[in-house]
This record gives sequence, structure tokens and C-alpha cells, in this order.
Amino acid sequence: MIEPLLVPFQYDYMVRAMLVSGVIGLVCGLLSCFVTLKGWSLMGDALAHAIVPGVAITYFAGLPFALGAFVSGLLAAMVMALVKSRTPIREDAVIGIVFTTFFAAGVLLISVFPSNISLKTIVFGNILGIADGDVVQMLLISAVTLAVIGLKWKDLLLFCFDPNQARAIGLNPAVLHLTLLTLLAGTAVAALQAVGACLVVAMLVTPGATAYLLTDRFPRMMLLACLTGTLTSVVGAYASYFLNGSTGGCIVCLQTAVFLLVLFLAPKHGVRAGRRRGRDTADALLASGDAAPVLATTSTAERA
Repeated sequence: MIEPLLVPFQYDYMVRAMLVSGVIGLVCGLLSCFVTLKGWSLMGDALAHAIVPGVAITYFAGLPFALGAFVSGLLAAMVMALVKSRTPIREDAVIGIVFTTFFAAGVLLISVFPSNISLKTIVFGNILGIADGDVVQMLLISAVTLAVIGLKWKDLLLFCFDPNQARAIGLNPAVLHLTLLTLLAGTAVAALQAVGACLVVAMLVTPGATAYLLTDRFPRMMLLACLTGTLTSVVGAYASYFLNGSTGGCIVCLQTAVFLLVLFLAPKHGVRAGRRRGRDTADALLASGDAAPVLATTSTAERA
């Protein structure tokens, strides 16, 4: 009865895929809390697409893809910051222009200079075929990201909420801004192998948004986001074996399903809770008599 469910664990590539997915889900879940609070969802999408030309160039040069992807992501972030500071163009327009330009440049490089690199692999990921060297790169990036957040999470939290207050107490918002961008670029590089450039933004946003609906305390939010990101990534990779479908697609769809469930059932910020508060408010108004004038006005209007 249980034996068919244990089949994926008999294959080394599936075990590796689930372990790598779990680590990436943990890191993305943790960082997604800051992305959600800062309102950087579009920034995460931009960096995920902006790393494509860096991946293409390093493949051509025979270098580790993580190096080129990381540099490309940071370069895109610097260009966006420069254009935003020097022009009156809105930030969302700047992000849209820069990330589409970088992504188009990557696609052009891959099409003009054919190699063994697959555009499909970059766009949709290929965690089932991840190499040992890529696993090491991903683990290093994840370890550095976790270490930095562990040491600086309070400073980053204050920067996300109120950069002016951070400056007033002696912190440097520019350094914190660059730190968060660097972590975001590195995490996007790590997640690229798992879900591809198109779906990285979902892993960088959905766990944090889900946790945000469940609690108002940031430490608890980080814990819930990490659990959500890790569990959905492992289960999504596991389910992809039986569905014979995209691992990244399974992971993101599962994360979205969990988000929708929480959106409806969350005890404080969910849809049901909002409706219940509305009914309680209406009942309180009726009980106190404050709704009587409204009812009288309505009855008069109906008779007229």
C-alpha cells in the first residue's frame, strides 16, 4: 500500500531534487518576508530575469554560471538605481525597462552563439538534472544568505519599514539597500536551477505573503515563511514524479494553493475573518441602536 509512495526515494536524482528544493525553499521563504514588507515583488521578478545574460556569458566562457548570474543581477540593480535617481521616471517603469532589456539580451546571446545551454532550462529550471558543482554553488549561496540575515535581520527589518528611522539611529540605508539587493540577487541565482527565471519571483513572494496573513509578529512570520517554503518545495518536487510534470511548476502551484487556503481561512486577516468582523460590527450597531436612523431613512426611501 505504501510502497508506491516510496518509489521516488529509490532514485538518487529525486532525493537530490527534494533536498535541494527544500534548501532553496527555506532561503526563499526567509527572504520573502523582507520582499513582502518592502514591496519588492517586481524587483524580485526583475532580478530573476536580469541574471539570464550572465548565465549565458559564463556558459560560453566555461565559468561557473552562478558567478555570471550574480554579477548580472547586481549590475541590473545598479542600473535601476542609477536611472531612478537621475530621471523622473517611476520606479516600476524603470524596473520594467531594465529587466526586459537584460532578459532580451540573454535570449539574443543564446540564439546568436549556439552552445549546449538550453533556453528552456534557464526559463523553467531543471532541478532533476542539477550537477554536483551547481549543488555546491547553491549551498554556498544559501549558507551566506542565511548567515547575513541571521546577523542583520533587525537592521534589514527597520530599513524595510522606515529607512528614515534607520538613518536617524545611525544605520546606513544605502548599505542596507545594497545588502538586501545582493541577497535577493544571490537567492534568485540559487533558485534558478529549481524553478527557472520565470517562477523565481513566486518563491520569493508567496511564502512571505502567506505568513503575513497568519501573524503580525515578524519573527513568527519568518518561521512560518520558512516552513511554508521548505515543505511546499519538498512536497512539490516529490509530487512532480507522480505527475510527470515540471518540478518548478508543481512547487509554485502548491505554494499558491496554500496561499489561497490561508487567504480564506486565516483567523485574523482571512476572508472569513473579515466577513465575521463585518457581521459583528453590524450586530453591535443594531444592539446599540446606532443603526436605527439608518433603518428609518431606508424605510422612508422605500415608501417614497
